[in-house]
Amino acid sequence: MSQLNPRELDVLNILWQSEVAMTSTDIVNEMRGLTQSTVIAVLRKLLKEELVAVEGVTHSGKVLSRTYRPTEASREVILNNFANGYTSFSGVISKSELCTAILKVEQEPAALKEELKKLKKFITAYEKEI
Repeated sequence: MSQLNPRELDVLNILWQSEVAMTSTDIVNEMRGLTQSTVIAVLRKLLKEELVAVEGVTHSGKVLSRTYRPTEASREVILNNFANGYTSFSGVISKSELCTAILKVEQEPAALKEELKKLKKFITAYEKEI
């Protein structure tokens, strides 16, 4: 799997945040700085790598446009990109510091408690595994 560039990550993030499949125009309208030609090129690459899929076709004004959804494979690629980015700073930031910083991003107490439950379960299982 390849390393994603910032624009590819932007497009995937927009698609993951949406509850509905999106056209290239929808994606452009979601983020300042994205152009139609950039989004089309990015979608073409993501399609080739099977990180997005065409869900359907819809009318966009007077033309037909494909609608796109992210694939589950893109989650793994995003996670690998994140982990590779962390590797660059692993001598400066410990894993526990990284987890703490990520958890502090969550503002909703109920969601934070749920994440902590999941982490505890994962840590317990991982300890048994090693």
